[in-house]
Amino acid sequence: MSKKTQTTGAPKRRRRRAAATAAIDGDAAQNRADSDYKSRAEREEQLQRLAIRVVAGVVAILAVVVAIAFAVEQLFIPNQAVAVVNGENITVRQFREEYNLERTRLRLQLNQIQNAGFDLQQLSQQEPYRTWISEFNVPDQLGLRVINDMVDDRLVAQEASARNITVSDEAVEKEIQDFFGFDPTAVALIGADPTETPEPTITPTPFVSPTPTAIPTITPTPTPGEADEAAAESDPTVTPQPTVVEATLSAEEVRENFQESQQDYRSFLSINGIADETIEGFFERMALEALLAEDLVGADGMLLYADVRHILVETEEDAESVLAALRDGESFADLARAISVDPGSGARGGELGETFVGNYVPEFRQAIEEAEIGILAGPVQSEFGYHILQVRSKDERGGDAYSAQLERAKQRELELFVENLREQKADQYQILDTWLNYIPRS
Repeated sequence: MSKKTQTTGAPKRRRRRAAATAAIDGDAAQNRADSDYKSRAEREEQLQRLAIRVVAGVVAILAVVVAIAFAVEQLFIPNQAVAVVNGENITVRQFREEYNLERTRLRLQLNQIQNAGFDLQQLSQQEPYRTWISEFNVPDQLGLRVINDMVDDRLVAQEASARNITVSDEAVEKEIQDFFGFDPTAVALIGADPTETPEPTITPTPFVSPTPTAIPTITPTPTPGEADEAAAESDPTVTPQPTVVEATLSAEEVRENFQESQQDYRSFLSINGIADETIEGFFERMALEALLAEDLVGADGMLLYADVRHILVETEEDAESVLAALRDGESFADLARAISVDPGSGARGGELGETFVGNYVPEFRQAIEEAEIGILAGPVQSEFGYHILQVRSKDERGGDAYSAQLERAKQRELELFVENLREQKADQYQILDTWLNYIPRS
């Protein structure tokens, strides 16, 4: 075989093989083209399946987002702290419950005032109505009061625990009775000998305390010269108003009225979304505060009365000069009229008269308690200046005749106690700014 023949044979075979391969590839391409062809119905069905998959994916994503939002709103946020008191959290849930309770109580109080024929527009110019109306209309103002009250409640509860003060069912029931103006002792005497029957018998009505906070509202402490006038004033925190009725009601009717009033009050709170647990907590706090107030005043319920005179000056140096002059024989009455900056008692020669010492500011009251009869005492510094005082007499009084003064004394002691407690425990509680974000706005 020649070389030429050998060299020209191989390429021919490759060309034939390449041609065969090209033919096969062409057939395959044609087959693929034929297989990729879809009818219009098939294409629409494919698009529908794709759309369904996309919608299902979006729905699944939204479901996850909603589930996360629900978990955050219902599980995470309610358990967040808005305040911490000595390691104890006040949660968003607790804050919202107390806020709704106080706003509902305010609504009931304002409704009752209107139903009694009073003009809220006119009342809004005076306290405490101005504050009630403002709190009802301004959520942030009410929220601020509620969060501060809740801190006070925790401080009081912790202090009561430290004093081994516990709330019994009987104590709670007593507060409920007082709240609705029901006196079981007086009711038990209905129908007895007229000399023993209290007058008048009362029918409870479901009035809300005008001061819608468990801790009594702190009122300005009178100057020593205003003590007598302050003693005569009624307590600004008024509990549900007792209605005087004719003595023809039987004891059973009065008890039924009490039960009906209590049920009406609870029903009103319940239909406004207040849980029974929250309502019970409200009365339990009232009972705890009453027990603590009794502990502060004393179990015997005796009140210290004193006959006092004083001279009030602006500086400690002036007070020392007054004290020296008195010891040198100067007339107390003449000095008081000449230099005392308390115009009321000054005009009377410094005389404050005989009154309950709880009417005075704490520093002045303590000085009276510690002073010996007839001995000059001072200088005593108070928010009004410097006092030189002399106690003429002191005695303790109690009994039914002084029940109103005793209740005011308990309230003042509790107010001062809570105020001092907040100052002393300032490093043990913290109110977080986040509480503003969780005020119910509906």
